[in-house]
Order: sequence, then structure tokens, then C-alpha cells
Amino acid sequence: MRKIIDNLYHVGDSGCSIFMVNSGTEGGLILIDCGMDIGLIQKTKNEGFKPRNIKHCFLTHCHIDHIAACSDLLAITPDVKFYAHELDADPIEKKGFDNKTAASWYGVKYQPIKLFKRIKEEVEEFSIGNYIFKSIHTPGHTPGSISIYVKLGDKGVLFGQDIHGPFMESFSSNLEDYQKSMQKLLNLNADILCEGHFGVFESAEKVRKYIKGYMESNR
Repeated sequence: MRKIIDNLYHVGDSGCSIFMVNSGTEGGLILIDCGMDIGLIQKTKNEGFKPRNIKHCFLTHCHIDHIAACSDLLAITPDVKFYAHELDADPIEKKGFDNKTAASWYGVKYQPIKLFKRIKEEVEEFSIGNYIFKSIHTPGHTPGSISIYVKLGDKGVLFGQDIHGPFMESFSSNLEDYQKSMQKLLNLNADILCEGHFGVFESAEKVRKYIKGYMESNR
């Protein structure tokens, strides 16, 4: 587990990168994606956190490497609230969507969970604890992909999972939508990008370079 800035942590990698924000006593801990191994999340107690204080989890899209551990998290933290976009919600909440979740790629049997909220708006804000989390609909990789933006102190932090792709027919990927989505992210001028598989990029210049690089290679 690595502290990125105050109240922002890279929990680790299990399928995807898992990120956590400490929003304060009232809001509790917020996860961006669950990954595939609940053991990784449980290890946050080694850093002084209590997994039962995880109160919210934003799921950036429906792929198994981001959602496999959701049911395990629910078992240890029954009050956790899950959020995802409505266009990716069915594969998260129901069985029979292995082609959409890519569960068969990993040989994983996914256990569906119930979302607290299906996000419907292009941009939707969630006031949690000391911060306002902004969900931005960024289709391309999947129809219901979202990115999360939050201001932590003087830093604009963007959780842009799977900006790199891949883009496949079985995912209902759309490169035209992707280009528009990436432009939305560029317009945020974020100071920090927490990406789902390729690390953390600090400085607005590095964030822009990373996003624009994939926009160029995925036309």
C-alpha cells in the first residue's frame, strides 16, 4: 500500500489497481474498484485502516478484474455502497454476462452484487465526507465506463481506469465515443491520474501526455 498524497492511497494491484480515499470520519473510506483479491483490501489494516470502514465503492466498469472481489467485500463490510453506470449495471448485478465481464478470460466465477445506485447522468456529483466525487460518463472501453474526479486539497485527482483500452467487439467498445470521452478528461486538467493498470501519473503535463498518447494510438 502506498500513500500518494494526503488521504489518497494505492492499495495495490489484483487484476487492476485499487485506489482508496479517506474522506474523514463521517464519510469513511472510499474505494475506486475492488480488483480480484479481497486479501489485498484486508491488508489495509496493516496501515492502520479498518476494512469495515469502507463505506463506498465506485466501479468504473463491469470487467471482472475490477469487480471480482465485490461480493467478498460485501461479506466483510455489509453496509458498503456500490456505484456504477446503468449501461454497465446488468453484468454487475446479474449472472449470465460472462462475455461482458470477461470472467471466462480469467477462469473466474463472478458472484453478482446489488448496486446502491445506477448512475444515469453524464456528470453526477456525490458529496461524501470531506469531498465531492464527480462521476463522469466516459464510454469507449465499455458503454458504461465512468471516470471519477475529486479535488483533494489543491490537487485535482482523476481515476481514469483503462484509459488504454483494450477495445473489443465483445465489450461493445466504441472508438468514436472513446475519443470524446478522453477529451472530457483532458478538459479537467487533472494534476494526478490514477490509471487502472499502468500506474500513477503526477503533474498535469504527465497526465495530458498519457491521455493524448492513447488517443493518438486508438483512432
